[in-house]
Amino acid sequence: MSISKASLLNDATCWRDASAKSIGYFSKLEATQVDESLLTELESMALESGENVRLSLHTGPDDDFHQMIICQHKDRIHPPKKHDQKDKSFHIIKGEMAVFTFSDDGSVKDNVLLDGTTAHLYRVRRGVYHADFPVTDTVIHHESTTGPFLGDQDSVFAPWIETSPDGASLLAYRDQLFAQLVSGGNNG
Repeated sequence: MSISKASLLNDATCWRDASAKSIGYFSKLEATQVDESLLTELESMALESGENVRLSLHTGPDDDFHQMIICQHKDRIHPPKKHDQKDKSFHIIKGEMAVFTFSDDGSVKDNVLLDGTTAHLYRVRRGVYHADFPVTDTVIHHESTTGPFLGDQDSVFAPWIETSPDGASLLAYRDQLFAQLVSGGNNG
């Protein structure tokens, strides 16, 4: 067995962050490979739990550089936000994901469909409102940003979107954005 082989099911290689808002693990390994078996574990756990699942390749929230492998459900999404102190990149591994950037007034500045064939990676600079939405039922992507994680001060949520307690308004908003993506946004 390789010393870089991580498993969410092996507490010698990963630890679960019980304080995370979603299911989150951190690698304990000095070097971590992301292989097909790890991706299968992420997706299986996400499908069984109905939650998004994340493996952080860094050692903890206070690290200077954060890399996460995230399995996200199509309907488990977050509103647009910006990070005033951090750039962020999204690199598709499996499935399809749309990424949008917005002006401060909420108008769409850009969009891309990360499909792993024609578009693979998208980077958003600090201070830019953005949203990432799975297009397929689940998507696995690699996300990179700087640390440390600042909790509630890490993100500024977009003021133009109101979310209903059941999430229906956010899903309707996402579907409106998808219509722009399909109708010839900057996705290619």
